[in-house]
Amino acid sequence: MNVEGDMDSRFRGNDGLVADCTAVILAGGESRRMGKDKAQVEFQGETLLNRAIANLRPLFGEIVLSVRSPLPVDFPQVIDVGEGRGPMTGLAAALESVRTDWLFAIGVDMPFVVPELVQHMAEQRSGHDAVLAEISGCVQPMPAFYAKKTCLPAMQTRIKQGRRSLIRLIPSLNTVLLTEYDLHLFDPDLRSFTDFDTPEDLMHGESASLKSHLQDS
Repeated sequence: MNVEGDMDSRFRGNDGLVADCTAVILAGGESRRMGKDKAQVEFQGETLLNRAIANLRPLFGEIVLSVRSPLPVDFPQVIDVGEGRGPMTGLAAALESVRTDWLFAIGVDMPFVVPELVQHMAEQRSGHDAVLAEISGCVQPMPAFYAKKTCLPAMQTRIKQGRRSLIRLIPSLNTVLLTEYDLHLFDPDLRSFTDFDTPEDLMHGESASLKSHLQDS
């Protein structure tokens, strides 16, 4: 496996972006444990939303936000109006709105997505419905790739039935599950899967980032 090489040209557009894919930032959660809207929470001098956008811009030509209500930002937004809102309804709303065949999803509270891992995941899409990771036996619904053709109808059916668990949907899809061995090749510390749910998580994140910076300097 070539970790250092360029992304396979079949999955890369002429401009170097991930081909035929829109990125969505899920920012429609209630943020109860954080105590305020996560999109507007500041981390290392910028909001989590701005950081997520900055992380994705070098990789995707189109980025949208999936939100519960419009955010005061000048950026494309998809309003999740479904009942019992959650990650699946937010993803379904985004999948329905995009023009590309694929959707790459992260939460607004995931500030450390590693580009090399995203590129590797993109290369696994062919012939599958989704590309996700499995860590310590647990499937990680984000960051992940979802195919519109198969995932959208599957999500819509389950939402109508009141079955909105994204994790329980995954076994019904033709899914690539990346192992921890694969993940460590591109993201040794698995930072791409870090999310911030509480103010304490933010504090730990600041400390971890400072420690990493000192080690690299």
